[in-house]
Amino acid sequence: MKKWILISAAMLSIQLGKARAEDNVLSPADVADGYSLLFDGTLASFKSNWVDYVKGNATNTNLDSKWILDATCHCITMGIGNAPDIRSVKTYKDFELRMNFRIDNNQGIFYRSLLTGDRAWQTGVEYAINNVTNLGKDNPGSAYDLYAPDPITYQLFTTNKWNSVRIVVKGDSVEHWMNEKKVVGYKYHSPAFWEAYNVSKWNAENRLTNKVVGDRNSGYIEEGYLGLQGDHGGKWIIKDLKITTAHPCFGPINTDGSSCGTTAIGNAAVGPKVAFISSLRQAAGTLTATFSDKTVQRASLIGLNGKVMSRASLSEGGRKAYFAELPKTGLYLLRLDLASGSVTQKLNIL
Repeated sequence: MKKWILISAAMLSIQLGKARAEDNVLSPADVADGYSLLFDGTLASFKSNWVDYVKGNATNTNLDSKWILDATCHCITMGIGNAPDIRSVKTYKDFELRMNFRIDNNQGIFYRSLLTGDRAWQTGVEYAINNVTNLGKDNPGSAYDLYAPDPITYQLFTTNKWNSVRIVVKGDSVEHWMNEKKVVGYKYHSPAFWEAYNVSKWNAENRLTNKVVGDRNSGYIEEGYLGLQGDHGGKWIIKDLKITTAHPCFGPINTDGSSCGTTAIGNAAVGPKVAFISSLRQAAGTLTATFSDKTVQRASLIGLNGKVMSRASLSEGGRKAYFAELPKTGLYLLRLDLASGSVTQKLNIL
């Protein structure tokens, strides 16, 4: 008979894979999470969502001709010398952005940018994209010149493999994900943020993430444009570009690509102190877990490789979870998703 031992309660980040059937389309999970496409595989859709970045011009509708459609892969390609940086038509406050890319040079993605600077990078933090991995705080996935990515998961252009981007911004907290691994997490205006800021290029300019130039106490920029850099040249190929403002979600995603429901990142926020387990009972190849706090919306058993092994049936308003399918012996994670966040505990099957 298998025995279940509760080891400890802790917030963990577990990578869950994402399956795709087609490019530039929304899956059922995407639709449920409120995603919309910022590029559907046609140049017309790209032009309707992106325009050239022009200082002080919020009504610009022009998109430079160097941003073109590659019909062979239904991708947007920036690959004819240097191109102007471009921005989203809309501004975004809290959001989750995803895309896939290949690149042979150095560009970036900006977020919460204003139009007050000559360039988008003067007000928006940059998710760096680079075809090298020895540049520290300019490595692919970094918050440019602020935080280096850890781990490095970028796949070089020469491998002919796509890289995935996921940027989650909610309130004062941010996560960068690359190839389904969290590589950066930070909190605007935290002590760690200012420590990184004070040794970066932004220290002299003193306007990154600030509403008023020269006034650090004016606060981080709460809403702004997305931006795609083009001025460094090289070939940049983009597809699967989509965004949601309905359910931006910190932490790993589920195997079907849906949001995970967590509300905390590393040292940027405190995890929910809810839904601890009051009892575990195993019998005849099944497991029943009873929770002594708040309503659980979903309970999952997850392998250390991030794969969901079993999902529970819930009863008693979410206070009890019943697992009818148990994995083999070994170490697993029991993840509880709630409206207020997610809690993960280790379980050892003996």
